[in-house]
Amino acid sequence: MPPEASPQVTIVINTCNRVAHLRSALQGLRGLRGARFEVVVVNGPSTDGTAALLAEWGAGIKLRHCPEQNLSLSRNIGIAAAAGEVVAFIDDDAVPHPDWLAHLLAAYADPAVGAVGGYTVDNTGTRWQARKTVCDRFGNAHPVSDFFDERPLNRPGTPFYPSLLGTNSSFRMAALRQVGGFDTAYAYLLDETDLCLRLVDAGWQVRYEPTALVFHQFAPSGIRNAGRIARTLYPSAVSKAYFVARHGAAQNPGRVAGELERYRTELLDCNAWFERHGEIGPEHRRSLDQDLALGLQDGQALARTKGHRARADLPEDAAPEPFLPFAPAPGLRICMVSQGWPPATDAGIARWTAMVARELLRRGHVVHVITRAEAEESVVQQDGLWLHALLPEEAGAEALMADLGLPPNIAAWNNRVRREVEALKNFGLDVLSFPIWDLEAMACLHDPDLGVAMSLHTSYALARPFKPDWLARPLYEHFMVRRMIAAEARALATAPLLLANSCAVVADLEAAYGLTLPEARVVLAPHGTEDLLAGRAPPPPRPGCRILFVGRFEPRKGFDLAVEAALAVLEALPEAEFTFAGGLPDRQGSAEGPLAALLAHPRARFPGLLEREALETAYRAADLVLVPSRYESFGLVAIEAMAAGTPVVALAAGGLAEVVTDGVDGLLVPDGPEAAEALAAALLDLARDPARRAQLAAGARHSFETRFTIAAMVDRLEPAFQALAAAARNRREAA
Repeated sequence: MPPEASPQVTIVINTCNRVAHLRSALQGLRGLRGARFEVVVVNGPSTDGTAALLAEWGAGIKLRHCPEQNLSLSRNIGIAAAAGEVVAFIDDDAVPHPDWLAHLLAAYADPAVGAVGGYTVDNTGTRWQARKTVCDRFGNAHPVSDFFDERPLNRPGTPFYPSLLGTNSSFRMAALRQVGGFDTAYAYLLDETDLCLRLVDAGWQVRYEPTALVFHQFAPSGIRNAGRIARTLYPSAVSKAYFVARHGAAQNPGRVAGELERYRTELLDCNAWFERHGEIGPEHRRSLDQDLALGLQDGQALARTKGHRARADLPEDAAPEPFLPFAPAPGLRICMVSQGWPPATDAGIARWTAMVARELLRRGHVVHVITRAEAEESVVQQDGLWLHALLPEEAGAEALMADLGLPPNIAAWNNRVRREVEALKNFGLDVLSFPIWDLEAMACLHDPDLGVAMSLHTSYALARPFKPDWLARPLYEHFMVRRMIAAEARALATAPLLLANSCAVVADLEAAYGLTLPEARVVLAPHGTEDLLAGRAPPPPRPGCRILFVGRFEPRKGFDLAVEAALAVLEALPEAEFTFAGGLPDRQGSAEGPLAALLAHPRARFPGLLEREALETAYRAADLVLVPSRYESFGLVAIEAMAAGTPVVALAAGGLAEVVTDGVDGLLVPDGPEAAEALAAALLDLARDPARRAQLAAGARHSFETRFTIAAMVDRLEPAFQALAAAARNRREAA
């Protein structure tokens, strides 16, 4: 049914000390479509910054507080604030499919339906946590087939009944009010099971809707640690004993003692197993055993005082505030493909993808990123971004090898990416973006349902002259490199949109492939980067001169030029220091020559591949950054230096000539046979002239702030994505 014809919904999130996951949960709600809804967040006694996060949402949500860690009490507080005709619950560590609410609401067209729940995907994003479950009156769950019809069980007094999972459940407000909402005796566990049973006994229908999906990510809590081992068994033991004594005893009082003993024995055996296998210590085990005994005792006592009530604990006189519509994400649904992803991979394409994705998310777009899994596949939402970690899929890749001329490994990755993109269309995908390097989604290049863009970086054809190891391996050159270059040429000639970070990369690609790329298909969006001085004052003037090189130790990055220039500077300037970040040199292969001399020099440091935080510290600590690359499609190192307010000395090659403005934010040195000497001379001039260095440092900072922020980059990309999406939408409507 259309959103305007469906019931208004209140989504309730109950939270306590899970601020990181709660952020993703709230972002995930922005992706919902097809329903009118408001959001109530009930914050327990959190101490981890949850209050500050919720303050960021301001008047966009209804905020309530629960004084204790009692899930049923928290849920009743949420119901009391709800103005919707239907109340839906999702956990603070879960994210819904965009159509979750729309699919749940369809069943409420039947006035006899009091509750509807969907299927829940576990924290891997690839396996089920819960589908259809039938429970008995002793609180035992019985999984059933997807084809099981739960409707005949919806009759008062039934021994078995459908039971919903709390993180993917919804209830008609009228039904909740009739039975009194949740019973606060259930601080944790069996709370929704009890409610479903009481609804069925009151004559309401409880239904499953398999298409209503929730991705449950799982976060540790006060009840369970990150390994899902109980910190305490007391609340769950209370709930189990209370449930059995209240509902099971009414059906078969002779089974009560046996059920509780079975439950007790099962958990004692689990505690013993955990201790035996080193998962918990003796003290932890004794504590859990004591929790269990006390909880079972208190739960039965609670049933004697509260178990006879016909209605639970929802106040009858609750007067909610008016319905407060939640603002969904106003933008596009975008998928970006990058096999690398920070922090595991911090290379240029991975960083570019991460920065663009996060800025698009901040602007209200729903963003999916397809990246490469290290071991097993997963789908999770991380700080609002959907991350799909996948593995190449060889089965079926032969067709792509034949149709697109791709090497086997590239075809296998494309094969899996294409399958995931097809699945993402179910999320309402508008735009797909992938890099030219490895042609990661070439199989989707001409998908008529999507707007497709290919981002331009160094390609195989551009890298080939700087890869002597490729030429030294004739079979690799023939079966991998040449195939990739031919496929790159086809992609460049036919891609609907090309995203270029410099004019140089466009010109170089045209020359390498003998193509002319029409301006209408090219969007120029210079690279941006994070502000490395955000909230920091520039460092004060210091004696000496610290020079930083960042990059792989290979000819394309000009490492050999950097070594020669560094030796000349270190010899001429006793106060100079060099740091080479980007790897560890081959000391055995450099027993002689310039690199050997540099490795032995006391003022030359090789700290290896730096983590991002350490690298940013190195940028801030440097007085100059040396970028001697013989080819850069853009020159990310240069703008990272500028973001730290550090001037650059660079070779005027590739995109670097468009990034560095000679004499304004750094110095450019012509490429050629004398490049190493020219680089050394430029470094020495600036090292000996602190005033000039300071002038260029101010210019570097100004260049970053006016040209190379992430926002400036996405200002160029966003309209291109919107135009692509509009064109794809027109094609779909015309089909």
